[in-house]
Parts: sequence; structure tokens; C-alpha cells
Amino acid sequence: MDNAKIHLGEMVREIIEQEKARLIYSPPYSPEFSPIENFWSKVKAMLRKLKARTYKDLIEGIELAMLEVTQKDIRNWFTHCCHCTS
Repeated sequence: MDNAKIHLGEMVREIIEQEKARLIYSPPYSPEFSPIENFWSKVKAMLRKLKARTYKDLIEGIELAMLEVTQKDIRNWFTHCCHCTS
């Protein structure tokens, strides 16, 4: 998990541990360990292809791009970023 202040709270730790998950924090800002960087890279690449010229087209493009992100993408990004995926 990243080191955003909201993620450092006791309640977050308790919720994660209740789910029998292991809490692992990334080193301070390390994009190579942050799957969200891969997510935004895919979304932005799709937006560039759409070439939206209006606000409405941009919002629709963002929605479409986000819907194109698959569970397989997410799983692969976590694997690539060396996080525990099992």
C-alpha cells in the first residue's frame, strides 16, 4: 500500500487485518512499486487516442477508458510491481 496519510490510520490497519490480509507499505513514493501508475498510463493512452475536444467528450472518454481496465490488467500490474498477489 502507498504511504498516503489516509492509509496510515489505525482503522485502515484493523480492516485489512480483519480480512486476513497482510499489510505491506511501499517505500516513500516509488512509482515502480505503484500499480496506480500503470492504471493511469493505460487510461491516458486511451484518452490520447480519443482526442476529445469538448468537456463532455473528455468525461465520456475517461469513463470508457476506465471501463477498459480489466481484472487481468490489475493482477498483472500488481505482479509486475512485486506486490503479494495471492
